[in-house]
Amino acid sequence: MEKNKKIFKEAEKLIKDFGSDAHNGLSEEGVKRNREKYGKNEITPSEKVPVWKQFLEHFKDPTIIILCICALVSTAIGIYQGEFPWDGIGIFIAIIIATGVGFWSEYKADKAFETLKEDNENIDVKVIRDGSLKVISTKELVVGDIIELENGDKIPADAVVLNCIDLLVDESLMTGESVPVEKGPDNTKLIGGTMVVTGSARAVVTNVGDNMEMGSILRSLADQTQEQTPLQYKLAKLAGLISVVGTVAAVLIFFALFANSVLTGNFGVLSNSVKTGTVVFLAAIAVITGVLLIKGNKKIKRIATVLGPLIAAIGLLYVAFAIGKPADAIESAKSILDFFIVAVTIIVVAVPEGLPMAVTISLALSMRKIRRDNNLVRKMLATETIGSVNVICSDKTGTLTKNQMQVREVYFNGKHFDSSNFNELTQNPMFEVIKILLAANSTANVTKDKDGNIEIVGNTTEGAMLTWLNELGVNFNTILDIRENMPVYDRLSFNADRKMMSTVTGLENSDLFNFNENKDKDSQTIKSCKVVLAKGAPERILSLCTGVSIGDKIESFEKHKDDINNKLLGLSDKAMRTIALAYKVVAEDEVLDKDSIEKDLVFAGLLGITDPVREDVPHAINVAKEAGINVIMVTGDNVNTARAIAREINLLEEDSIVMEGSEFKEKSDEEILSILKKLRVLARATPSDKERLVSLIQRTKEVVAVTGDGTNDAPALKKADVGISMGLKGTDVAKEASDIVLTDDNFGSIVKAVHWGRTLYENVQKFLQFQLTINVSALAIAFLSPILEMIFPSANFQTIPLTVLQLLWINLVMDTLAALALGLEPPRDGIMKEKPKRREESFLTKNMSFSILTTGLYFTVFILLLQAFDFMGASKLGDKGTSSVLFTTYVFMQLFNLLNSRSLKPGASIFENLTKSKSFMAIFTVIVVVQVIITQFGGAFFNTQALPLYMWGKIILVSSLTLVVGALVRWSQKLFIKN
Repeated sequence: MEKNKKIFKEAEKLIKDFGSDAHNGLSEEGVKRNREKYGKNEITPSEKVPVWKQFLEHFKDPTIIILCICALVSTAIGIYQGEFPWDGIGIFIAIIIATGVGFWSEYKADKAFETLKEDNENIDVKVIRDGSLKVISTKELVVGDIIELENGDKIPADAVVLNCIDLLVDESLMTGESVPVEKGPDNTKLIGGTMVVTGSARAVVTNVGDNMEMGSILRSLADQTQEQTPLQYKLAKLAGLISVVGTVAAVLIFFALFANSVLTGNFGVLSNSVKTGTVVFLAAIAVITGVLLIKGNKKIKRIATVLGPLIAAIGLLYVAFAIGKPADAIESAKSILDFFIVAVTIIVVAVPEGLPMAVTISLALSMRKIRRDNNLVRKMLATETIGSVNVICSDKTGTLTKNQMQVREVYFNGKHFDSSNFNELTQNPMFEVIKILLAANSTANVTKDKDGNIEIVGNTTEGAMLTWLNELGVNFNTILDIRENMPVYDRLSFNADRKMMSTVTGLENSDLFNFNENKDKDSQTIKSCKVVLAKGAPERILSLCTGVSIGDKIESFEKHKDDINNKLLGLSDKAMRTIALAYKVVAEDEVLDKDSIEKDLVFAGLLGITDPVREDVPHAINVAKEAGINVIMVTGDNVNTARAIAREINLLEEDSIVMEGSEFKEKSDEEILSILKKLRVLARATPSDKERLVSLIQRTKEVVAVTGDGTNDAPALKKADVGISMGLKGTDVAKEASDIVLTDDNFGSIVKAVHWGRTLYENVQKFLQFQLTINVSALAIAFLSPILEMIFPSANFQTIPLTVLQLLWINLVMDTLAALALGLEPPRDGIMKEKPKRREESFLTKNMSFSILTTGLYFTVFILLLQAFDFMGASKLGDKGTSSVLFTTYVFMQLFNLLNSRSLKPGASIFENLTKSKSFMAIFTVIVVVQVIITQFGGAFFNTQALPLYMWGKIILVSSLTLVVGALVRWSQKLFIKN
């Protein structure tokens, strides 16, 4: 803000109280003093739940509670019988490990999100310190700092305006009123956390951190938790279905074990009629319980889960004591408890508690990976949604191009100049006018970084103009002097609808602007005057011009209109962004209102500014096309410039449609929808055009991402499925409205985010395929084994083929370690050659279902045959030989199936990117090592014994057949499944 701009009275006293200066700001000593006195600009978050309480939260699950109770009873019985309670202690340890690993994974994911949230809240602010303009973090701001604000900025703390131009502030977050509030001498108060809608201002900070007016509101916003994403919601429903199936299966297994015990005489010697009656009784209770579990509400399901087995247990105990007369009542009760523990363990195994964790892990990882690719994810929802995007509506400047604006050609005073003869322009009398037009009608600032290098702060187009002047010998200090010495009487700020900016200033004694149509008639020279300086989109500026500066005269605009338009077309055809400059001179005492400021302008010239295309954008556009993603360039540039850039980045095809905003407005929704698939460029588009385009795309059920950098882009960013704001040149309003912030403003980073989003979706599918395969086989084995033992008593079927501790270890492998291994899988190259997922597409694909059922069936049949025929010779190894071989073989089969689960499609190799997946290999190795330790040294704890080397060879050999089965399954998918 200019030195001669009057400071509002209210601010003068505050500046003095805070030991600051309106023009030079605080000194370094003043900053330290005020930070100690008034505090830091940080919002203190609410007290978090202690870590130990977070851990205990995992024990609230009903099945875990029941398992803990069973473990206590089992431990008590073991102690009563004078034995070491291996089962009870083992269950406790398994529960702690399973819940502990899940807690740790969620804790790390929460920490990763907190880091992202902290980075997102740490925005930049322009501040005056020691007489220099600096860009600092909001956290470094202190009371007494002099800050500069402009269109789109978020006000970083409570402040009072020193002076301002056309300042409107959105205070809806505080007041709920959507209409922006005008600020000026009578209303100087600024509320931290609100947004500058238009205009510019200099202000002094009055309160920071918790002392701000919105401190409590901002604190609550900082503590907001993330909403459940659509993917998590979809998986939660699937998990609920699996839980019901698992619980019903557990109840059936419970009754099957009871029936087996009755028929095999474990509850005493019973007559055939009693055995038959007991089995019928158990079957009736089982059917009733199953129906209640499937059809009942949550309350009925909970009651049935406990009451069904309890009634059966009471009935069986009656048979045991009243009729069977067992020798040891404690042994009978312990058998019932064992059956109940097995049933509860089956529920634990079947219920996919690892599914939400797999999503959390994948989301947290993807957020971190996307961040490394210059995408700051503000909302977890966007991490998954970006992978399903069908259409990307992208800005041009800074996103498809480098945002390194350079003035390449100019047209001034009726003459054309380029880089080869710019020096001639400096000799032209009109050059002094150019200096004023570019320096005074600008809000861009010049500052120095820590190394002393010059940096432009503010609008990049204005920065290019100032840099160009500097290259022509007008150093930045001179530019600032011009601006400081010219008072600003009024200013109409640039916005996307106006497409121009005007400043009313004054010159005390200058002939520079004494051009008028009557000069050759010896008209009187104006010495002291007001000057209106204007710049903006050519079609906007030219429509307001009535004269043209030619030589030292002002001639009729109509006379030169065709020549100017031809020059404009030539610059546009070269993919240049064109800026028109104009002015108007009036008497010093003439009153200009906002309606008359920009009328009857004099055309001064055109600037041709180039912004080179980013090197990786053409490749990124091709990748997007291969991925089935339509890219639409939405730009404020004219149609010729936009078309030229579109060709350069390979966006246009033979049937592509390029449209201007005016034509877009005129067409009906139905007309636009009919050409939407072919629309590739929307030029001279306004933010309202962009918002309408997003709405029309969504009407076709497409998932749309949109980029934006301006305040007026906020509605479109919020409307889109994924809003992507620009981190370098985007306003704070745009960033607040977005889901992802591009820290490098590069379109290529968006495509990388899509890649990670698709990887996230696929990784969760991999985990689900792995988990459900174990669910199917584990439930089938546990249910069929006791039934087959009753049918074939001479065979070697086990009543409980896998013990409780063995099942819990399998559950740990399945739910936690597999979630980590598959959730951390790297992106697959081929995934970007597939079409995006449809909104209504089922998460569980036909290929996945086929693989789950066929592989699960194979596991079930193999383990049952291994029990029946003992073809591996396990029974020859000792009492626990069969249990050891059965358990270890099943775990190794699942390990090899973990490899199979890396492929979801018939043509995909399970070894693709395996060497790059370090986490997968590490977890695979950990499972192998731990399984060997459990088998060799588990003893009474895991009901295992040490196996000889040859048996390990057999186990690995037969388990590796899982890979062959997986290959056959994928081959069969090609034959039997049509996607």
